[in-house]
Amino acid sequence: MVNPLYSDNRMKIGVMAFNCSHGSTVTTADGAWPMNWEDNVSLAKMADAAGFEALLPVGRWKGYGGETNFNNRTFESLTWAAGIAAATKYSTIFSTVHAPLMHPVAVAKMTSTIDHISNGRFALNVVAGWFKNEFEMFDAELREHGERYAYAAEWIEVIKRLWSAEEAFDFDGHFFQGTNLWSQPKPLQLPRPPIMNAGSSSAGQDFSVRHADMNFVMLRQQDNEIDAAQISQLKTLAADRGRSSQCWIHVYVVCRDTEEEAHDYLNHYVMEKGDDVAVANMLEIFGLQSETLTPDVIEAFKFHFKAGHGGYPLVGTPEQIVEGIEHLSSLAVDGMLISWVDYLGECQQWIDDVLPLMEQAGLRKSFKAPSP
Repeated sequence: MVNPLYSDNRMKIGVMAFNCSHGSTVTTADGAWPMNWEDNVSLAKMADAAGFEALLPVGRWKGYGGETNFNNRTFESLTWAAGIAAATKYSTIFSTVHAPLMHPVAVAKMTSTIDHISNGRFALNVVAGWFKNEFEMFDAELREHGERYAYAAEWIEVIKRLWSAEEAFDFDGHFFQGTNLWSQPKPLQLPRPPIMNAGSSSAGQDFSVRHADMNFVMLRQQDNEIDAAQISQLKTLAADRGRSSQCWIHVYVVCRDTEEEAHDYLNHYVMEKGDDVAVANMLEIFGLQSETLTPDVIEAFKFHFKAGHGGYPLVGTPEQIVEGIEHLSSLAVDGMLISWVDYLGECQQWIDDVLPLMEQAGLRKSFKAPSP
């Protein structure tokens, strides 16, 4: 089976962050995602049966404080992926791994194992690392921004060689040294499982187009020309290196029968029930410990961080949601990772009300589950 990430749907879809308490919404509103294993499996099976291409967990080891202590309760993403892989049949199952916090020899073996459990449906989301509080837990060095990507490049090179090497090899790099490196069994997927990365700085983009197959993009301005240029630049950088790169984004969705109902609920869970302390902590971390976003851009994203961790808003009726998706497709977005407040209820609503309209619009083909 070809990995679903390479399907010919104009707009691929996935669900993200449901391995974390509150998912992507920093809110105390009723219905906010409580996060337990039973619900994780139920949601994964629901999305899988509907033909969602991707299920992506967040790699989080510590929360952000505030009343919600946002994302403090989180299933580790590699063991999560093994369990979800065993419970599903079609969707690609990601793990999100912070390169400086796990040794590449261990990651190569673990990810290959998941690829076998999933029958060739695994993908790896690589994070160079940025959350100082988590690094302190591991007694790990938080390197200068550019050096983080140099480290990640060597880290993923070790993994890719372990995935493919037919004989043991020595590795003598700047960050990693090892003798007689070996891993067996190899992944089922050839030449290797897909790799995703969210690098958006110059160093991050360079890493992504060299090593990743999918770039996870944050559309910063919600301005047509700027957004289109951002995506075009990434695809051009990849093409200049003889590679192709999909662009995926995170969208938070509020879909209701009327536009007024959708915006009323958005304002309720963001403005009335949003956890301002947790968001302030997040923004401080992003502003002071990451070069991905500048302080002025972060300030403009405060509302969107509470609404959906800085994602792109799709708010309105099913018809308006699909109009928004068509716009994203026109910008050359290849895939969307979706979050909701109430994952189970709103994912079912998406399947019932939005997916058929996406098919009518030519954004997706009707899904037929693969034969056993």
